[in-house]
Amino acid sequence: MSSYPVNALDHLRPLMTDPGWQQAQPIPQDDGETTQVRLILNKLFQTFTGTFAVRLWNGNTLHIGTGSPAFTVCLEQASVLRDMVLFSDPHRLAEAYVAGDIQIQGDFHAAMQLQDYFVSLSLPLHEKLGLIFRALTLASHQASQYAHSTQIPQASTPAQSRSENTLRLDYNAPDDFYQLWLGEHRLHACAYFTGQSSSLAEAQQTQLDKICQALRLQHGNTLLDIDCGRGGLACWAAKHYGVFVHGITTRPDEYAYATRQVQAQGLSHLIKIELADISNLPATSQYDKAVNISMHSHVGSQQLPGWLATVHALLKPGGVFLSHAISSESAAWQQANSRDFINRHLSPQASLTTFSQRLQHMDNAKFDVFKVEGLQRHYVLTLRQWLAALETHHTAAAALVGERTYRLWRLYMTANVIQFEQGVTGIHQILATRR
Repeated sequence: MSSYPVNALDHLRPLMTDPGWQQAQPIPQDDGETTQVRLILNKLFQTFTGTFAVRLWNGNTLHIGTGSPAFTVCLEQASVLRDMVLFSDPHRLAEAYVAGDIQIQGDFHAAMQLQDYFVSLSLPLHEKLGLIFRALTLASHQASQYAHSTQIPQASTPAQSRSENTLRLDYNAPDDFYQLWLGEHRLHACAYFTGQSSSLAEAQQTQLDKICQALRLQHGNTLLDIDCGRGGLACWAAKHYGVFVHGITTRPDEYAYATRQVQAQGLSHLIKIELADISNLPATSQYDKAVNISMHSHVGSQQLPGWLATVHALLKPGGVFLSHAISSESAAWQQANSRDFINRHLSPQASLTTFSQRLQHMDNAKFDVFKVEGLQRHYVLTLRQWLAALETHHTAAAALVGERTYRLWRLYMTANVIQFEQGVTGIHQILATRR
């Protein structure tokens, strides 16, 4: 290993005039390795306007910026820093976090903002080559006796090879996992908050009522609940509005839970839950109303025209259709790093249309849209409630699904919050009638 010993700092005085040098405060008990890392970090983050700390695998902590750090990035291996220099790729940092090579202490949402910084980072070639040389001289050390007792637990699975499958989100988790954060009604959909003080359960009930009223549900109506999830809406509509509900889902875990809920609430005479896809249903006009609100079942842009045509065929003439639809809000969606992160890894099937394109697709499928409500603010609040509950129950969640899956869900929801807050994507409740 090649490194600068502490007594060689006099030869590095010219580098200390770099604006980034002044950011590393306070200076820990130094060694040659830490000196190298400080120089690398100061150069990487010389234009960064925030404040955070970096705890190294050798136990030393460096500060970037001034003031109290919003979060601490704990590098468990020197190889993570080498990747930061060689690739400047936020996807690799996400993969390292999932693998347990990075720990985040403090404000996780603020830490996720680093992805935008790395996307915009552009260093002159000679500076880039200099950083690469320094990074390659670091030994392949891991955190050992230096690790603090407050360290976040390592991932339950070993570090995986960096591949497209490393960050693939898996929805097949046990019911107890979703119970920790989805809320009382197990509603994996946007809630509706009437005030900042609304609890998640209250906001979900408000949303369920709003949906039923928007659909103009009447006693004896037939309602098709597409991707019905765990049966929250089906049970609410049958119990409070006296409608006959046919709920379909392609996921066995949701089917089993929804079926148990129907039986437990004594609604078997009003609700039929079926393990099926919408394409498996007979193409006859048999339903008065149809609804699709589940967020994990978002229909990608290529499948949307055919999917809407199928919904149209299943509704009676004049039937009402309600959809919670996520769409892009601007052309910036195509360049957004959070979009690439979600589509490339966590939810590759969820390529989005613009909102205007979605309305055009509905018109082409012979639907007349008569009401649209933007729910972007409500979805951000919903995601934040889910995140808070998930993080509160970190230990229980990791015990149920493993640390890796916990981190994937945390990444996914935080990335969604950021992209909705930035206005890159939106969500709308769209009401339409079959023409």
